[in-house]
Formats: sequence, structure tokens, C-alpha cells
Amino acid sequence: MSYIVLARKYRPQSFSEVYAQDHVTKILQSAIASKRIAHAYLFSGPRGVGKTSLARIMAKSLNCEQGPTTQPCNQCTNCVEITSGVSPDVIEIDGASNTGVDDIRELQRELMYAASGATYKIYIIDEVHMLSKNAFNALLKTLEEPPDNVIFIFATTEPHKVLPTILSRCQRYDFKRIPVDAIVARLKDICQQEGIKMDEESMYLIARKADGGLRDALSLLDQAISYCADDIKIEQVRQIFGMIPNQVYHDFMQMIKAHDSQNLIIELHNIFEEGTDLQEFIANMLEYLRVVLLSKLGIKIKDISPEEMPLFEEVSRSFSQNDLLYIMSQLMQTNTDIRHSNNPYLLIEAMMIKLSRLDEIDEISELIASLKSTGFSPQMAPSPLAGRSAQKPTATAAERCTKAKEEPEITKLEASEEVLRENWEALTSRMKKISLGTYLAFKEAELIKFDGNAISLKLKTQNKIDTFNNNMEQIEKTLKDVFGKPIRVNLELEQTEPPSKVHIVRKNIDDLKKENPELASFIDQTEARLI
Repeated sequence: MSYIVLARKYRPQSFSEVYAQDHVTKILQSAIASKRIAHAYLFSGPRGVGKTSLARIMAKSLNCEQGPTTQPCNQCTNCVEITSGVSPDVIEIDGASNTGVDDIRELQRELMYAASGATYKIYIIDEVHMLSKNAFNALLKTLEEPPDNVIFIFATTEPHKVLPTILSRCQRYDFKRIPVDAIVARLKDICQQEGIKMDEESMYLIARKADGGLRDALSLLDQAISYCADDIKIEQVRQIFGMIPNQVYHDFMQMIKAHDSQNLIIELHNIFEEGTDLQEFIANMLEYLRVVLLSKLGIKIKDISPEEMPLFEEVSRSFSQNDLLYIMSQLMQTNTDIRHSNNPYLLIEAMMIKLSRLDEIDEISELIASLKSTGFSPQMAPSPLAGRSAQKPTATAAERCTKAKEEPEITKLEASEEVLRENWEALTSRMKKISLGTYLAFKEAELIKFDGNAISLKLKTQNKIDTFNNNMEQIEKTLKDVFGKPIRVNLELEQTEPPSKVHIVRKNIDDLKKENPELASFIDQTEARLI
């Protein structure tokens, strides 16, 4: 007898064998038990989650010689024929190969004939979304009022492509992806029945790679058995599927934390030489970081075996949440860029070097706050290349600014005008911590008097007074720190003298003639007049 692949050999034969779809199986069993059976059903969901298998199980439940029953015997003629796919009363149609109106008309002609040896005549149409619009429209009337004892069961992975008029005539059931734990449980059961030894880490790896599809998981298991025989180990499984061990990503993150660019690139080249697909490498690293991030948030992760968790937890303790999000964003951006690049290796190398200098990247909010507190301006900033060392990370902009503008130190001062005038410059510099505008306003202010409780200042413009008023609470707090007691600030605007009036002396023509003899001669000759 020829070999039967695991996906076919262990196909569910009863409702209880359908994994992780209890929300569907319970409703269908209840409907069969109460004999409230609809004439059309639509099963939708991802590939390999049990849609067609459940359609066959439902067909057996309805046509079993002991039925309708929620527990088909799988031994009677009808059950055996349905399981083998040769039942004349359960017709399976591939929607992708029968897309035209003529195919639907042929189906409608067959509906005229009653079931030969079963209670119901059941049509299972797989990938029903592949039918043409005309074929759907030809099916509408039949679907709404089919002959007695005719049931339609549609299966699709893309329900949004099915016409709304078809959807409205069906009972719709949405299948969900099968959780990793459920896939691992099924793999353990099958390995036990097949006499195969397989470590748990390999099971979790296959379950994650199956992406929620049990059929995919069994196909991967078949592939692993072909290579490893009856003793499957994680190293061999990774080799088969081109998967990089989590330990490698753990080492990558440790090198990023240690700023070890050299070994980071060397390890990257080793991965390149093994022929690893670049996008697969980035996708797997993103998945690794997803688990690290969830671990840092304290979320319990079911996708990972307990033996692997320490590798994720160690990295989660080494990086902040913001750093992890930044690294993930860089990986996603690089994954997009390499699709359109002539040199994808260069992009990944540059990204890794950038990540190894992660500590040089300041939080924007923290940088802005630091610049404000130090009164930073573009003229104060030193050259970006000044003092840069290849051995040590460069200082942040805020640190360079702080060092460049170190204010004089002020100890507790006596609350007297003489002491205040002596320390006026140091006090003015201290106002930089409030804002640059406060510092400039304080610098231009004229000290009128200080009686130990209140400082009177004169300012030249109303704008400077407004600056003081806007920051008055912080200014008075600074003065309290300096003098050890509350100090009020009184402000007044400097009064400027209005411009003096200009006296204009009006002269007549005789005055002009006296002042200038030549002008007098011209006036006499021309008989000119003064207007």
C-alpha cells in the first residue's frame, strides 16, 4: 500500500477530533441534535484549520445510517464512502475549476435527482469565492429554495469576495487560527501513535512556522520525519527549514548592547555565507524581539517552550522598552528598503552598525528639556566633530552645552542690597535654568533697591516685564533658594523723555536778501516773490 501523508492519515473524522474550533462544532452538533438543519452553510477562515474536514464530518453526521447523529459511526457504508470521497450523495466541487455558468447549470440539473442511498444530498463547494459573478447569480434562486433534502456547504479563505446576496442566504461560521499550544498537543499525540521521538522545542518551532494551520504543521512534520527518521532533534529541524537558532539572535542583542560592531558584522557575514534569506532573517529577528518585548511587559507567552524563555528574559532585562521598539522599527524599515535595493547586504550591515551605537541616540523629549534648562542656542553649540573619540561614545548635545555654559556656583547669600549687587552676575546666570528669555531679561534689568524682602527692578521694554511675569513663580523660587526666605519681585517700566518741540523761525523775503547779496540781486532782476 502506498504511503499516506500525515495530513490525510490523521484527518479529523468526528467533531471531537476538530482542534480549536469549539465555537463552530458545538453549534453544529446542537443544530443536528435539535434537527434544525439549514439548507446552506458557509465555512470561512485561514487555510488548514479544518473547514473541508468539518464539512465532511457534518455530511457523515447527517447521512450516517444511525443518524442524523452528532456521533457518526464511521463504519456504515455511507460513512465509509464519504470518508473515501466516493459517495454519490456527497459531491465535492472545486470552485476554482468550476467557475462558469455552465457548471452551475449542470449542478442544477443534478439537483432534480433524489439521494440514492442517504437521507440528504450534500454539495461541498471548496474555494467558493473563485466562482464568477454570473455563476453566483445563477446559483441564487437554487440556493434560496433548494429541493428538499439538499444541503450546500461552502468553504472559502476569502469570504469578502463572496457576493453579499450569497452570504445572506447562508449560515456563516468563521474558523480561527489554531493556537500553538493546540498544534503542539496534536503533534505530541501523532508522534506517540507513530512511535516517533521528538523534542518539545522542535514541536514549538514547527507549530510557530505553521502559522495557525494544523495541516501545514503535519506537512512540516512529514518533512522532518523524512529527514530525521524516528528521532527528531531541534538542530536538524532548523537545518531543514533554514531557521536560525534563538541563541544567535540572543548573541546579536548582546553584541548590540556591548557596542561590539566588529563581531556583530562578522557574525552577520557567517549567516550570509550559510545562504540564509535576508528577509527571512529579519522576519525571524522581529519575531524574536516581539517575544522579548512581550516578556518585558509581563505578558505570558504560549508560543515559546519553557526551556527557551530564559534567552528572551535575559535580553528583556538588558534593554528598555523604547530601545526595543527602536530596534524593531529599524528592522522593519530595512526589510522594506532591501526589496528595492541593488545591495541589500550593505543596508543590513549599515543598520547593524547603527544599532550598535544605540546609546548615542537621545530621547527627543529629554534632549529638548535639557536644552531648555541650559539656555542652549545654535551659537553655543560646539562643532559636531569636536572631541569625538573612536574609543568612547560622544557626549550628548545637552551634556556638551552644559559643560560649555557652566554657571558660577552660588551658596546661601545674606539678604542685603550690597551682597546682591556683588553676586548679581552669578544670580543672573542661574536664571538660565528657567529659560533663555528669563536670563536675557534679568541681564538687562536695572537693580533699583533691595530691602531684604523685595527686589525692585527697572526694565526698558514691556516685553521683558511680560517675560518676568510669565516665569515669576520659578524666579521667586530661585530667589528663595538663594536667600533662604521668600523674596518678592517688583517691576517698573523705564520712562523715556518725550522728544522736545522744534521751534521753526519763519523768514520774509527781505530777511533772505539781507543774508545773501547774490540772492538779493536775483530777486530784484526777476521780481521774484516768496510764497
